[in-house]
Amino acid sequence: MADLTRVFGIDLGTTYSAVAHIDEFDRPTVVPNDINEPTTPSAVYFENEDNVVVGIEAKNMAEIEPENVVQFVKRFMGRRDEFLFEHEERQYEPEEISAIVLKGLAEKAQQTLDDEITDVVITVPAYFDEAQRVATRNAGTMAGLNVLDIVNEPIAAAFSYGVQNKEVDETILVYDLGGGTFDVSVIRVDQDGVRILVTGGNHELGGKDWDDRVINWLATAFEEENGVNPLTDPHAHQELRMKAEAVKKRLSQKMKDPFTFSFAGNHSRIEVTREKFEEISADLLDQTIQVTRETLAELKEKVGDDSIDRILLVGGSSLMPMVKERIDAEFEIESQIHDPAECVAKGAAVWAVKARIDNLAESVGYDTSTGEGDQEAFNEALESEMDDLSVRDREFYLGLPGKTGGNVSSHTYGLLAWDQGMEIVVPLINRNTEIPYQHESPPGQFGTAEDNQSTIEIVMMEADGDSLDPDDCKEIGRGTVELPPGIPRGSEVEIRFNYASDGTMTLSAREVSSNSECEVKIVRTGIMDPDQVKAAGNRLSVMVAG
Repeated sequence: MADLTRVFGIDLGTTYSAVAHIDEFDRPTVVPNDINEPTTPSAVYFENEDNVVVGIEAKNMAEIEPENVVQFVKRFMGRRDEFLFEHEERQYEPEEISAIVLKGLAEKAQQTLDDEITDVVITVPAYFDEAQRVATRNAGTMAGLNVLDIVNEPIAAAFSYGVQNKEVDETILVYDLGGGTFDVSVIRVDQDGVRILVTGGNHELGGKDWDDRVINWLATAFEEENGVNPLTDPHAHQELRMKAEAVKKRLSQKMKDPFTFSFAGNHSRIEVTREKFEEISADLLDQTIQVTRETLAELKEKVGDDSIDRILLVGGSSLMPMVKERIDAEFEIESQIHDPAECVAKGAAVWAVKARIDNLAESVGYDTSTGEGDQEAFNEALESEMDDLSVRDREFYLGLPGKTGGNVSSHTYGLLAWDQGMEIVVPLINRNTEIPYQHESPPGQFGTAEDNQSTIEIVMMEADGDSLDPDDCKEIGRGTVELPPGIPRGSEVEIRFNYASDGTMTLSAREVSSNSECEVKIVRTGIMDPDQVKAAGNRLSVMVAG
């Protein structure tokens, strides 16, 4: 039975991360780190080429050596062209930094449990696209972990809340305001499991942005009093960031907080009130409300109803009083703050056990989600694994198989085409369409553009928002169909597209009359390729991530 429960859930956050497992009492429990804290700052300090430090020590070093500390890397996952960190003449990719964080988290948890951490489930925002999910899985691989699954944070939060064992059908809005990302999802809980109906979000909005507002306000107040701006100095800026985060957290408990700061021979005492804090950050909260309303509008368009039974507030930043007050007022439902800092990791731990059971089922030819295959063999295998468990334990684990975690496409994907002389993007899958998803183009939808055309260029595009203007989309894949001579204009081109539940996509094109075809390789420029992942993993394996 040890193998079934020796799995772990990891909430890889922008600002803080956590590791959880199922304890001996069947409870999802966060594993404290080496200083007995439930969460660990997602910060990395490069002391030298071979030794890196992860956690609070790294975060504290940002005040002293900001050039050697990396934070908030989650915002750059899958977007390597926007990220640059160099140490001792070596550049690091976002996945590598996240891998160091994951390695540090695992090592700290191993010290606490005195047990090896290998098999894990890692969470991501539901709004993450395929590249960001692959980048996260790559980070786990580079850290030496066996990534059983990548699970959406709202699904993990729902599992932590215990919806997998509830008999009441519910539609739940999960408002997830983390340290660096904002995610809102509507999930449906019924006898078929837990699945996402619609999702929205902003991967550049989170608690860090509230910190930035405090930083800028305090720096302005300091400059007005002393004639010098501390933000001009990197060390003072980092010190101010540390203090601003602390002020923000204290203002969740207090109505005012005195702030003291010294810079360039000047000393100021500034009082920050909750009222002022909420005033200078009100537009940030407005953005989350706007995204939430847009997501509910998409829900109504999709299912014909935007009714919500429950609102769960998760993510550490949802502890700010202004969040619950505004949500309750806007949507006229009393929201529930559900273990915001730890629930995602705990839910991931539950999901990790489910993933282990699903793998066991697959090994004997049984599908837990559809009920197809050799159920008797699966029952025998599961019973064998659970011989040493109490009745209560057995009920917990037997309740997990078949509990799905259905996802939706976070973006619209389509093909670049010409229509009446204009370049357009023809969607193959629209945002918030349930996945897995398969699409075959209907007869006559696509055809050759010219007589005697020698090749067909198949270009896959991703839309980040609602616009399908090619200028607003980005290319993610390209392939070429070689054609024989004599193919007339308008000859049919058949497109087959598959979007798997794990976020991977395949696309093929075939010119019907000649049976000429090609597979379109989805090339994500924002992530590392397999050879780079392997090489980076070898380098990181000899690094000390304390």
